[in-house]
Amino acid sequence: MKADDAALPSNWNDMKSDLLKQVPLTPGSKEYNDVETELTKTGLAANILSIERVQNTTLWQSYQLMKKQMEVKNKHTNNEMVLFHGTGAASIDLINKQGFNRSYAGAHGAMYGNGSYFAVNPIYSAQGYAKPDANGHKRMYVARVLVGDFTQGRSGMITPPSKNSRNAADLYDSVADNKTNPTIFVVFNDIQAYPEYLITFT
Repeated sequence: MKADDAALPSNWNDMKSDLLKQVPLTPGSKEYNDVETELTKTGLAANILSIERVQNTTLWQSYQLMKKQMEVKNKHTNNEMVLFHGTGAASIDLINKQGFNRSYAGAHGAMYGNGSYFAVNPIYSAQGYAKPDANGHKRMYVARVLVGDFTQGRSGMITPPSKNSRNAADLYDSVADNKTNPTIFVVFNDIQAYPEYLITFT
């Protein structure tokens, strides 16, 4: 990996010797408004309490390396999507530190495989998976996800299926609930998604 590939995003606060920071966004700032628009554009009526940028140096650099590798493998750059992941308060610290770990992501069922689940529409994540805490606060991530070349998922999968019957090692990158009009994506590699923003809302 070249040095420029490992560069941190220009909008991040200085990390200095830190490996992880949660940075609250200022309401009304362009970055805050952009995230809010992404969250509400499909009709989600959310009272946003906070939006925090997750700055995890190790996780970001691992994700960027995988993105480069996927671009080489797939021979195209159309591999990344912005998707949503609702969760409970107990999972926040773990996700911020380690990313979306498959070992606990399947707690809500594994209809399309035993991986980490992400939704195209934030309404789905907010209603089914963003579990309210004792104060009624819910949490959802806006995540960058390397869906790459995907196919239909099914229960019991622990990796995506092979693309090519003549090459068992040539796998799809992810699976979805519907190949032609996907609303849910599942990834099976823990560095294949980056938790970019954490939204707390009611």
